[in-house]
Amino acid sequence: MAHQASHTEKEMRWIFKIIAALVFLSLPLAPALAFDVPNKITLKTDWAIWDVNPRYLDVISEYPKAVFRGLDVKIQPDEMEQVEPYLTKDVFPGVDLMKLKTYMEEKIAPQVFREKEDVAIRLDEENKVVFEGNGFYGRSLDSEKAASMLKYAIEHGVTFVSLPLARTEPAVTVLSDKLKEMGIKELYSSGETDFSGSSSSRINNIHVGLSRFDGHIVLPGEEFSFGNVLGPVDDRYGYKKELVIKGDRTVPEFGGGLCQVSSTAYRAVLAGGFPVKERRNHSYAVHYYSPAGLDATVYPPSPDLKFVNDSPAHILMQAFTIGNKAYYNFYGTRDARHVYMIGPYYSNYKEPPPKKTEYTQKLAPGEVQVLGHAVPGLSATWYRQVLYNTPDGKSFLETIFSKYEPRPDFVAVGASSSGQVPGEGTLENGY
Repeated sequence: MAHQASHTEKEMRWIFKIIAALVFLSLPLAPALAFDVPNKITLKTDWAIWDVNPRYLDVISEYPKAVFRGLDVKIQPDEMEQVEPYLTKDVFPGVDLMKLKTYMEEKIAPQVFREKEDVAIRLDEENKVVFEGNGFYGRSLDSEKAASMLKYAIEHGVTFVSLPLARTEPAVTVLSDKLKEMGIKELYSSGETDFSGSSSSRINNIHVGLSRFDGHIVLPGEEFSFGNVLGPVDDRYGYKKELVIKGDRTVPEFGGGLCQVSSTAYRAVLAGGFPVKERRNHSYAVHYYSPAGLDATVYPPSPDLKFVNDSPAHILMQAFTIGNKAYYNFYGTRDARHVYMIGPYYSNYKEPPPKKTEYTQKLAPGEVQVLGHAVPGLSATWYRQVLYNTPDGKSFLETIFSKYEPRPDFVAVGASSSGQVPGEGTLENGY
């Protein structure tokens, strides 16, 4: 009997130890996740975003756990043998960090990664700027850190994750004393957009438009006007007819696609922290300028894109395409400013209106011309924070608000008799 009593006391000591090791004293055993998984998390950089639905990602795994009388407990491995008879083994679902890391490495990292590319800049015999190389900064994703950030976002209902990137600056070799005297010595900022899916005529216009800015120099304190540098837009200068926004319709006109050029420039301006004096978004959201809210429509003389070069030196522009992407690089002399883009925040989503039909005698009877495709409306808000690491810096936080109207499917149909034809409206035009 004495031996039995001693054994009971030992059991009781272990039972008390189990109770003392309870992790969640009042948490009942739950077969599902203990939190609501958000249906969308936005992964973002300054040039691209990825909307991810964690509910469709294979990132949940089951983990073993010990249960004592309906409560979760945590037992040290060296004590498990003694207490195991009093425990119930179970599993619980949780976010798997390794699966998230694999997702980042396979799906996001390849889209982020870019090798740095050095550039040499000189003046030719005609005093024109020549670039040898593209001046790309290198970038890569810290997949392990990104996975941890996404895990936290899933577990705590965070909707935005700014991806952690490693950046490597390109070597900029300036071979002209004149350019050196202007302060052209390093990559100041850059912008990029994707025009995948563009027609051949639109691509042509993008190439022609970018060529107008390649090698352009902005003086210190100068207010840059996109329209002034762009110049005339017609077939004499190499442009082709392509769709442009004209009021409430989209019609062919010389220079269609030039807003790709201005929107790419605008992103370099934003990244450089330059004061923007004039910028207008498109009247409706155009997929070529995703993410929404960072576009700049132009249709000289108005609307225009204008900014002031308030940097300590000249700014030299390099404008080019590689594949289906357009790029601007600004070269100059950096100062103490740092730029952070916060957003996008979308609101006021509106479904496209019902289909619109316009009858006209400009077309043969029954002939159909597409004047627009259905596009939902929304508002996009970004915040740009520019910080200076000097006591007398001009730090500021600005709101970039863009309102995009919904558009219907819109067709013109040739009529056999005259009828009322709506005018082109008073909406903003843009390439």
